Amino acid sequence: MAITSVSTLAGLRDRIRFVSGIQSTEIVDDDLDLVISISSEWFTEQTGLSYDVTSADAAYDNAIMYYSCYLASIAQNGMGIEQLRIGDIFIQYVDEEPYQKYLEMANAAIIAKQAMSIKTSTYNANSTTGDVDWKKNIDGSSSTLNVRNKPRGM
Repeated sequence: MAITSVSTLAGLRDRIRFVSGIQSTEIVDDDLDLVISISSEWFTEQTGLSYDVTSADAAYDNAIMYYSCYLASIAQNGMGIEQLRIGDIFIQYVDEEPYQKYLEMANAAIIAKQAMSIKTSTYNANSTTGDVDWKKNIDGSSSTLNVRNKPRGM
């Protein structure tokens, strides 16, 4: 069985519900669509790319899914109030955010995808001197500072 892209909004909703454990009776589809929309905006701010549910990019689907799980869990359960005293109106929040793992996985999915996108069309290495223009390999610009001295006799 091959892992494929979500390809539909309903498929993305199903994955979010499965991973976060949120039922359709707890957060209705319209509210979940709003969460997905907010996640898409977050994704655009993080990467500068636009997200389309029907794209064939599974790594970005995972980033949207994990961030949607993060937001949906907060929307369903709140931010994690540990203590609440009514008499003196004392509220103490949990020190650790309970849904931080979803946020970490969303960021990791974006970082993993961007780390794999090194240009592979040309490899700029000089075999005689051992110089490599790493910046040109990554984004095409030729501006790597060469700190290595040339070998003697070359």
